This record gives sequence, structure tokens and C-alpha cells, in this order.
Amino acid sequence: MLRCMGTLGVFRNCRVSAQMHSNFVLGNAQVPSLYPIVYCSDGFCELTGFARAQIMQKGCNCKFLYGPDTNEEHKQEIEKALEGKTELKLEVIFYKKSGTPFWCLLDIVPIKNEKREVVLFLASHKDITPSKMSEMQICDVYSNDANGNLDPESGVPAGNYQRRRSRAVLYQLSGHYRQDKIKNKLKLNN
Repeated sequence: MLRCMGTLGVFRNCRVSAQMHSNFVLGNAQVPSLYPIVYCSDGFCELTGFARAQIMQKGCNCKFLYGPDTNEEHKQEIEKALEGKTELKLEVIFYKKSGTPFWCLLDIVPIKNEKREVVLFLASHKDITPSKMSEMQICDVYSNDANGNLDPESGVPAGNYQRRRSRAVLYQLSGHYRQDKIKNKLKLNN
């Protein structure tokens, strides 16, 4: 949790956060159940399409970003973190003002004053749509075997599904794929 000394320290920390990640809102943690937004960054406005005047004093849980595909469990996790004044990192589907959905890495951090009381919430929002879509495409590619067949009993792809999926993940992580090295290592392990 971030600690600060007075209001100046809070905004100094926010400026540092803004340089690292400029899509954030600050919510007043001392107004239970609402936790109104007392500051929002320009980056947050650009990301969501909302003007600052439309955002101020709304809850820092950002219910105004919820939409039809926003998971109910995620909504409850956000509420629970705010009520419990605890940290939360969560991948959630939010919606821009235009109605366009986006995958968001939401990071909620309670900020304490010198008396160790939680006075603010820093809620940063990072658009992870491109990486999430790539991840989903990889899963789709490897969700069926080469012939598109599924094992009738388990409903999972027949054959070497898990091995192929693991290779795909390794391929994405390493950026390099050398079949001959993998075969040699497999021979050594057998």
C-alpha cells in the first residue's frame, strides 16, 4: 500500500504513477459505499472517452464503465476490495463511452495518511486488449486438434492437445521456435 505524508505527498505519488501509467482515478476512501472520484488523469479520459466533468464525483469503482460482458464476479471483487480497503489487481472487461468494450488491467491501491488510515484509492486502468486478444487467439488455434476433432467422452481435443498448447505458450514467450532443439531435448528425456 502507498503511504504519504499529507495531501502534497499523495499528489506527488500520483504524478510518479502518472508518468509510469497515466490512466488513473483517485477516489475518496472516507465516503463509504460511494468512494467518489476526486481526481482523474487526462489518460483516463482519453482511454474511456469520458470528459473529466462527467467522471468527477462518480464512484471510483467506475460502474459507468460496466457493460453487458462485465463479469458479475469481477464487479463483486471490486466492491469487496473497496469495502475492505485492500489491494486488487484484476483483468476485467469495461466499456468506453462509445460502447466499445476493452480488456482492462485494473489495479486498485489504498493510500494511507500519516495515521495509517486509508484516505484515498488509486485505481489505475491499463488497456490490455491487444495482448488479451492474442492470448485468446492462441487458445482458439489450439482448442481443436489438427482435424477439428474432440474426444467424445471428455469434450477436449484428442491427441497431443496439451503438448501443442504448451508449445504455443513457449513460442509466444520466447519468440523463437526451433523444432530440432525441442526434438533433441525430448529424446534426452525419454
